[in-house]
Amino acid sequence: MKTERIYSIDSLRALAMTMVIAQHCKLLPFGWTGVWLFYVISGFVISRNLIAEKATFKPAPLFHYLSFVLRRIFRIVPPYAAYILICLLVIRLLGYPEQYRELPYLATFTYNWRMIFSVEPQFSAFGHLWTISVEEQFYVLFPILILLVNRDRAIFGLIAICLLVPVLRNVMAWQMAAHGWDAARIAFGVYASSFGQFDAFAMGALLAHFEPAIRRHPQFATKSAWLALVMATVYVATYIVINIRLGAHGIDAIRNIVSGVLYGEKREVFVYIVMNSCAAATLAGAIAGWRVFSLIEHPFVVAVGQVSYGGYLLHALVLLLMGEAIDSFFESQALQIRIVFFLVAWCCTVGIAWLSYITWERKLIRYGHKVSQRIMLRANGRPVGVSV
Repeated sequence: MKTERIYSIDSLRALAMTMVIAQHCKLLPFGWTGVWLFYVISGFVISRNLIAEKATFKPAPLFHYLSFVLRRIFRIVPPYAAYILICLLVIRLLGYPEQYRELPYLATFTYNWRMIFSVEPQFSAFGHLWTISVEEQFYVLFPILILLVNRDRAIFGLIAICLLVPVLRNVMAWQMAAHGWDAARIAFGVYASSFGQFDAFAMGALLAHFEPAIRRHPQFATKSAWLALVMATVYVATYIVINIRLGAHGIDAIRNIVSGVLYGEKREVFVYIVMNSCAAATLAGAIAGWRVFSLIEHPFVVAVGQVSYGGYLLHALVLLLMGEAIDSFFESQALQIRIVFFLVAWCCTVGIAWLSYITWERKLIRYGHKVSQRIMLRANGRPVGVSV
């Protein structure tokens, strides 16, 4: 049932978390792509585990699904709930009682839809939690595809998702525009829609199905990287030309190309295809064992990757509290000040996440795996004490 851990994936998680924190410190405009890297990694990891479980135990879709959901609950929910409780205390201390209205959406992992359809200002320490909602919605729906059909049909379904979701993004943007939404709201609506981003998870899932082939033929990863590079180059060059034709000059010609929250000239459709492809190619390189990944497989980087979920949760609150303590920071445009702020925030975030992980999160994760294994052993009529 266990799969071999790929340590470079933990390193990529550390990179993704760092990119997001850097963007929120106004250092890395394209740091949002770290979230999409998380999405692709999530699709790969959960598919890999489901495939391994199906190979170990006899077919029992309901039990497989229950086993998967329990593992996710023990991994995702406790740190998430703890974070929200801490935020509620901060809300009380800072005097933002109106933010209590967000609790039903946070508790049901529908916060992304709340943010899409609400025009009210959001509490900054909650602002990033829409991505957790997107992941949870994927976790509820996706295992059904893996568990109920054979490998060939699952692959066909995943390819269909990769092809159809960009079309869905286009339809969503068109419908939002038809209902009078402004450009910024349409851009965020596509950006935060779970159904509009499921192709990222599907790309990761496809890599899980082809992992043995990638390991046997590492040149596949190299070709994927070149293809992703060509796609990115064509995309950027195309929209530079479009921006110039729309009247942009100088630095403005390269704006609104890889910003993430984009709308207009089909940017909201293509930017995610390109970023998903780049993330998938990077992950394929990790699977293939590219030498470059040995440079980032340092035990410290791997350890940061292992606590990246907690770090991602915590970073927004850390930035908020630091900003409250240093009111002038976000008014400052001095690069050196932002770098120092980022380094302090990163260290605080990772340090707290690491303490949380080793003191109680890790124990719950292990317990969740034990409960999950017992469910599958009983479903297969084996003694609970038997290991797999």
